[in-house]
Order: sequence, then structure tokens, then C-alpha cells
Amino acid sequence: MNSTIAKPDLFLSLSGLIDKNLNSIRPDAKNELESLFAYCREGMETDSQKFLATILIKALNKTIQSESINENIYQKQYEVPQIHLFNILIEKFPYVKYSQQIINTAIADIIKKNEEVTIIDIGVGLGTQMVNIIELSKEFSHLKKLRIIGIEPFEEALNIAEAKINSWQGKVPFTLDFVAVKEYAEKVDFTSFKTLEGTVIVNASLALHHIQSDAQRNATIANIKSIKPAAFILTEPNVNHFEPSLYRRFTNCYHHFYSLFQVIDQLEIDNNEKNALKLFFGREIEDILGKPEKDRFEKHEPATHWIKRLQENQFTIQNELLVIPANLKLGVEIKYHNEGFLGFTFDQETALAVIYAN
Repeated sequence: MNSTIAKPDLFLSLSGLIDKNLNSIRPDAKNELESLFAYCREGMETDSQKFLATILIKALNKTIQSESINENIYQKQYEVPQIHLFNILIEKFPYVKYSQQIINTAIADIIKKNEEVTIIDIGVGLGTQMVNIIELSKEFSHLKKLRIIGIEPFEEALNIAEAKINSWQGKVPFTLDFVAVKEYAEKVDFTSFKTLEGTVIVNASLALHHIQSDAQRNATIANIKSIKPAAFILTEPNVNHFEPSLYRRFTNCYHHFYSLFQVIDQLEIDNNEKNALKLFFGREIEDILGKPEKDRFEKHEPATHWIKRLQENQFTIQNELLVIPANLKLGVEIKYHNEGFLGFTFDQETALAVIYAN
């Protein structure tokens, strides 16, 4: 690190701005916030800790609204096309790269044993993961029909996913169907699908934490259980941003994203791409810390909370069916945790969890 302030000192400086009793920034913290921002802006391009701090300060500034803390400092400085960032995440960022590799292999293992399979992909996004699963399945002579139901609330992404998946029509030796569902997962009645034929797999990759309430999360998992999937695979950040206390949420947020930024620093990409990728995660940070509770969207929870919900809905955890790839890189350790999840850890922070249930 290039910063002259060690990680714990900068963390304490930032966390000290929060009044634990008021659950907000201290009313007298404006000058400290502005001074820290000025300090962290100098050299932040090559210092992950300072870069993270500027994003955190911008989020916290939503309360104080200091005009000297510029909201647009990154706007032109790190212009990298969004699609390029997605490609970096999938191809090089170990949390995404290896989690999808593990999940895709597990799903392919089910597909190759069945003649007809339906995959319900919650948060299908641009369809990249489903395309990779189709690629893995193209040599399965036993497979007769693969149906993908893509659930996605954002129409533009859903249209791209539909086009990408349908482009495989006629290029594989099995019938391929895609059903687009423009909706949030918690509003979907899974039992209403008319096309749930064959073996059913449900995949939810970085999607369920967007469900706003505990009751809605429980109801969604119960809804999925009602269709009796052969596999229900969840991928979720392993951190508590559901936490209502701003101080504790800030603490969790700081350590979680500091760990991610350290891994980004090791990627074989240029420095501008690294900072653009950090800024990509910065949008999550601003949601976690800068919005009123009723408007927050990125409400991550620890893996153990999801496991408890699964077990309460009579799911069985079977993480032994997830195979850890060899030759892991960039210092990220993947291991089975006794609590029932496959964890991705850098240094002391287990930032991501994959859970296999049926």
C-alpha cells in the first residue's frame, strides 16, 4: 500500500464519524469528513484503501451533503464500457470466475443424466452463465430438451439474454427453449409455470439479496420448494448489510470491500480498469451506506442466514456435490465450511458463499 495511514487507522477515522446512538453521521463531522476526503483523493488512483475511502465518504456524505465532496470525481476519469467490466468479472475476477465454474459444472452433471431439464435462472442478467451451461451441454447425447426460464426485472438485460440464448437454436443436438419472465423473484409464482417438465434446477446467482424483507425471502424460498427442484443453488455475498445499525453496517461494508479491492489489485488488467472495477462495486457501497433504510437495495446477508431459511423450508444442504477447481490463483481460498456453504476467502474475509440444496 502507498498510504502512510495503516488500514486500521483509516478505518477508525471513518467509523468515528458515525454516532452509534443516532444511527447516523455525527452532526459535527462535516469538517472531518471533508479533510479525510481531501487526504484520500491524493494518490487514490494507486491506493486501494484511499480509493475505497473516497467511495465510503461519498456515501456517508448523503447525510451531511458537503458541497466540497464532489459527487462526480470519477465520471470521466475511469470510463470503461460496462460490458468490458462484466467480461473482466466473469473471465478474471476469481469470486465470479470460480463460483460460476463450480456451479456450471454441478448443473451440467445433472443435465447429462437426464433427457429433459428445466433451469430456472433467477437474475438471468445478460444470459452469460446460461450460455456457458449450454456450451457445456452440447455434447450430451442423452439430453433431448433443455428449457431455460430466465427471471429478470430489467427488460434491456432480459432482451439481451433472450437473444444470446436463442442464438444457440439449431447449434445443439437437443431442443432449446427460452422463456423470459420480466419480474422480481419475490413476485413470481413458481407453481404457475406451464413448462416445468423434466428435472428442475433453480439457480440464483447474486440475486436473492435484492429481496427487501425477511418475510419475502422466506416466502420466495418456500415458493421455490413447492416445485421440488432437484437442485437449488444460491450464490450470495457473505456479509451482513441487512444490518440496521449504520455503524455495524459500515464496519461490515469496509472490511468486505477492502478485501475485494485487494483482489482486484492483483488482476492482470491495467490500473484504469482496476479503478473502474472498484467504482463498479462503489455503486453497491453507496446503496449500502448512503440511502435511507426503506430505499436500500443491496441487503446482503451471511450464508448462515440463507442456510437457516433453506432448512426451515425442508431443503437439504448437499455442498459435497460442489467440486472445487484445482490451480486457484490470486490468493483466494475456496473451502467447505461446516455451517453448510462453500466459502471464498481472501486473507481473513470470506466474501462469497455458494450453497447447494435440494
